[in-house]
Amino acid sequence: MDTINDRIYSLRIQAGISQQRLADNLNLSRRAISLWETGRRTPDIPSVLLLAGYFQVSLDYLIKGSRA
Repeated sequence: MDTINDRIYSLRIQAGISQQRLADNLNLSRRAISLWETGRRTPDIPSVLLLAGYFQVSLDYLIKGSRA
């Protein structure tokens, strides 16, 4: 099952950027990105909003995997 963690990782890889670059672009720590991608933590709502805006995807897609 595809999770928010998988979607963050996939979006970052598709964008061709490192965890550090994503963290720098969003003014977050690389550790936070790593924890999200490995599923050890889940991003909070403000971070989900940042990610959705950065990757230009809907909140539905990021959270639930729905593209519609």
